[in-house]
Amino acid sequence: MAIKMSLRLAAVPFALAATATVAAALPATAAPPHPTDRPTAATPAAVAGISGWARMDYPAPGEDIRIFVDAYGLFTPHDQGVPAKSWGTFRIQHRWPPKGDGKPSFNWGNFKVDCVSVNGPDVAVTGRIVDAGPYWQDFLHRKQPARMGLSFHVPAAGGGATRIGITAPTPDGQPELPKCSANSPDANATEGGFTVTDTRSR
Repeated sequence: MAIKMSLRLAAVPFALAATATVAAALPATAAPPHPTDRPTAATPAAVAGISGWARMDYPAPGEDIRIFVDAYGLFTPHDQGVPAKSWGTFRIQHRWPPKGDGKPSFNWGNFKVDCVSVNGPDVAVTGRIVDAGPYWQDFLHRKQPARMGLSFHVPAAGGGATRIGITAPTPDGQPELPKCSANSPDANATEGGFTVTDTRSR
């Protein structure tokens, strides 16, 4: 599975917590960041984005991966495909059974969104890491904090399963993952759900 490969080959567990809310699962220092750069209500443009959370299907007993997202893009009448501005946050968290070696069995990453692309039921989001658990400290402390990507397929009711994809950062020193670039969503959501918003007239 693509998600498993990106995790294990990079030796970076994607652990996610099995709690109802992020705030209850983590200390205050690990809480998701709050966006502060939302456009004002007077901005003459359309908004598209995605919000919600879901648990991902993952073929490993006892492992729990969850995605939380609140991400939007501002689109002008001159360009309905590429956002003039993007804002919001997303969070990846992963919990797995303790292995008896004393190492942490929980990891997370909080990200500040830098690009959102919405094409009907398909959404791509990228962002830079701003806070991290023990296994993603190298992502956080690079010269330029690492960029990761999420992808979503959110069909209308009765249109099939919601799917999620995670795109890991490129190795340090190599060209970065481009903005709004993410692998195809290849894991079903087993709990939770997402809402796609799009006020563009297309």
